[in-house]
Amino acid sequence: MALKQYGLIKAIKTPDISNADLILILKNTENETIKQLAAEKLLKSDIYNIYEADLKLILKSTENETIKQLATEKLQYLKSHPRLGWAGSLARANRLGSFHSESTKD
Repeated sequence: MALKQYGLIKAIKTPDISNADLILILKNTENETIKQLAAEKLLKSDIYNIYEADLKLILKSTENETIKQLATEKLQYLKSHPRLGWAGSLARANRLGSFHSESTKD
């Protein structure tokens, strides 16, 4: 168990770990220390790389009040800037797709 925990902690601390990996770790561990490390790393990522669902998972998964406060602040920021949220991502993708199809008609 200690080796598994050490391996997860080491993985979380690597600079190139993806947000998807951090979400998996957060969802599948019972260890509060590992949850806290994964949540902290996620919250430090660029606001454009974290989704509302990820922030809600962090709020549900951690007991740390500081992390909950940071997640709440980022969640409020995303909600107040709809262009950054999931719907905004879909709209940008659709818009880019329509530009691409317009430019390839000739």
